[in-house]
Amino acid sequence: MEENIKIITEKIEELMDLMDIEAEVLVSERDEALVVGIDAKDNNALLIGKHGNTLSALEYVIYILVAKDLPEGKRILIEIGGYREEREAYLADLATRLKEEVLETGVEKSVRGLKPWERRHVHMALAEDTEVMTESTGDDRDRVLIIKKK
Repeated sequence: MEENIKIITEKIEELMDLMDIEAEVLVSERDEALVVGIDAKDNNALLIGKHGNTLSALEYVIYILVAKDLPEGKRILIEIGGYREEREAYLADLATRLKEEVLETGVEKSVRGLKPWERRHVHMALAEDTEVMTESTGDDRDRVLIIKKK
């Protein structure tokens, strides 16, 4: 695994060089994923982009670059400037608020515009809940997360 992490780190550093972005790269293991921490200092916002869109594209490109070096079953998560951590906290709060609204009103709630990893995070946040359930419907960009009473 250590050799895989070294190779992945080198490939991402090379990508940052090609993008003419000075960045520190740190790859670590977390559960079912390899977390790639990128600190590009003044360029963090550039790498994150509006609504994290650049970050999502970068995550895809990095996955393509390192897929053959990934241990089986591992995903790649990119963390830049604490964006993902902050977003995960927001999504956990959103899941809690929507759950409370569903229980209070009895009406299911839907959320559009979430990226796949964001929907997954909400699903996981409510997976063990005994009062509500989640599901995703629709295709591709029209995917909708639904929270409803069990």
